[in-house]
Amino acid sequence: MKKEYDVMEISYHTTKDAYEDVISQMKHIQARLALYPETSQTLKNKYDIKQHVVNQYIDEVAELKRKMADLEQENNKLYSYQASSYILECILILNWMIMIIRK
Repeated sequence: MKKEYDVMEISYHTTKDAYEDVISQMKHIQARLALYPETSQTLKNKYDIKQHVVNQYIDEVAELKRKMADLEQENNKLYSYQASSYILECILILNWMIMIIRK
C-alpha cells in the first residue's frame, strides 16, 4: 500500500508540475495574443503609409511620362517645321534663280 501511495504521490506531483507549466504557457500566449490587435494595427498603418507613398511615385511617373510624350510631340512638330522651312527655302531660292535666268 505504501508503494502504491508513493507512485500516486509522484504521479500527482508530476501532473501538478505539468499543469503549472501549461498554465504558465497559456498566460504567456494570452499576453502575446493581447498584443496582436495593437501590433496588427501598427503594421496596417505602416503598410498604408508605404502604399500611399508608392501610389504617389506611380502618379509622378505617369505625369512625367505624359509630359515627356507632350515634349516629344512638340519636338516632332519642330522637326517637321524645320523640314518644311528648308523645303520652302529651297523653293524660294529656285524661284529666285528662275527669275534671274529669265531676265
